[in-house]
Parts: sequence; structure tokens; C-alpha cells
Amino acid sequence: MVCTWLFAASFRQFAQRSRVRKLQYISELERNVQTLQAEGSKVSAELDFLNQRNLILSMENKALKQRLESIAQEKLIKQLEQEVLEREIGRLRALYQQQQQTRQQSASHKRATSKDLDSQFSSLSLNAKDSNCRRDSLSVIGQFHF
Repeated sequence: MVCTWLFAASFRQFAQRSRVRKLQYISELERNVQTLQAEGSKVSAELDFLNQRNLILSMENKALKQRLESIAQEKLIKQLEQEVLEREIGRLRALYQQQQQTRQQSASHKRATSKDLDSQFSSLSLNAKDSNCRRDSLSVIGQFHF
């Protein structure tokens, strides 16, 4: 019986230690749960902040992409306008050169015409002097009645 009693006492001590270890283990698990819950709350708050920040950055990125597309379209329009203006400059230069050539031709034609008129006028003048001279000669001769 002593053996049984010792065995029972030993078993009770073992069971008691086992219950204490089990309670310590449960207590430690509860502390870990509380620590993990606090950490989870902190991470959850950070995740919410990061999600909001991500949403804001996504919206800013979308706006910047639209602005970039708008600027690219404006650049294309400016390039097309520049091409049109360069073609117009070329057309106006050609027109100006054509007008200058026409003026030069006209001026040389006027000079030639003017020279022709000058020569015609001088020949008329000479003819008029000759006819005046003839008239004067005739009048002088007419004064001498032969």
C-alpha cells in the first residue's frame, strides 16, 4: 500500500506539475495572441494608410498620364502647324521671287520702251528742226525774189 500511496502521490505531483506547465503554456499563448493582435492592428492601420496612399498615387499617375498624352497631342499639333507655316513661307518666298523677276522684266521692258521713245522723240526733234530749217530757208529764199 505504501507503494500505491507513493505512486499516487507521485502521480498527483506529476499531474499538478503538468497542470501548472499547461497553465503557463496557455498563459504564454494568450500573451502571444495579445501581442500578435496588437501587431496585427498596427499592420492593419499601416495597410489602410498604404492602400489610401496607393489610391492617391494611382490617381496622380492617371492624371499625369493624361497630361502627358495631352502634351504629346499639343506637340503633334505644333509640329503640324510648323510644317504648314514652313510650306507657306516657301510659297511666299517663291511668290516674292516671281514678283521680283516680273518687276525686273517690267523695268527692263520700260527702259527699252523709254529708250525707244527717247530715240523717237529725238528723231522727231531733229525732223522738226530740219523742217523748221527748211521753212526758214524757204522764207529767206522767198524774200529774195528771183
